[in-house]
Amino acid sequence: MKWLSWLIGAAFVVAWSSGFVGATLADATDAGVWQVLAWRYLITAALLIGVCFLLPSARQAIRSLRVRDLLQQGVLALLAHTVFLGGVFLAARNGLDAGLSAVVCALQPLLVAAIGSLAFKDRIRPWQWAGMILALGGVALSVGGIGADGLGSVVLVTASLLGLSAAAVLERAWQPTVPVLVSLTIQVTIAAVVFFTAAMLIGGLSTDVSPEFVLAIGWLVLLSGLGGYAAFTWCLRHVGATATSTLLYLTAPVTMLWGWMMFAQQPAALQWAGLLIVLIGVTLAMHSGRRHAGKFQRQSVPSSAFRGR
Repeated sequence: MKWLSWLIGAAFVVAWSSGFVGATLADATDAGVWQVLAWRYLITAALLIGVCFLLPSARQAIRSLRVRDLLQQGVLALLAHTVFLGGVFLAARNGLDAGLSAVVCALQPLLVAAIGSLAFKDRIRPWQWAGMILALGGVALSVGGIGADGLGSVVLVTASLLGLSAAAVLERAWQPTVPVLVSLTIQVTIAAVVFFTAAMLIGGLSTDVSPEFVLAIGWLVLLSGLGGYAAFTWCLRHVGATATSTLLYLTAPVTMLWGWMMFAQQPAALQWAGLLIVLIGVTLAMHSGRRHAGKFQRQSVPSSAFRGR
């Protein structure tokens, strides 16, 4: 049913975009960055472990895990969860707009495609390269729309982009056979341990359980975490990897609009111009790639690229 594909696709864009909004919501609480991330991941890990316990197939997959599998998932967890979200949340705490953070992170599939052409000899058409360069220029213009005091936050969110991209490249190189649910559970559990340790070393887990804190944690666990990943999985299986990858780029303008509506984060003129250029560049790159979707579909969206939400 085509209408269902459109509906789930829209849900994916909204849920994925909500991760950046959730970081801003968490920033409005008295809890520290590491406390928020620790609580988010501890709760998410408990939910996923419970699901794995109830599913016989998941229990069997866990029993079949090798040491190599665990080591690979551990590296992916550190890159796609701790580095990625640590940078995004710290940037939000330093005042970086959710929309601009999403614009920078939306370059991840383009960066991975560029790495793929060098490391895996993927064939990328000239128009796709032109689109990537144009999109990079748009991001640079968007970054130019903020004050000098925000450049440190841009560095943080760029580190998030690089961490997520590295995880995607490694997953493609390793090609792990661990089922998606089990892989996500392992990664989230490892990230929960890391964030829990960081929180305990810095100030502990205790915090004021205010309505703002409950809203932020619930938003991050249910909407941007479990909801975003479930919608992604459905899109990947029913509309294909290439179409799902295209949807990812829509998260940047949606996030910018959410930041404007929810937090009065009025985008500057340069940010609007930069966002428009990013969308034109991405459209150019993806339009050229769609004619060759059957050839490149498996490389389009490494699954670790969506595990950080």
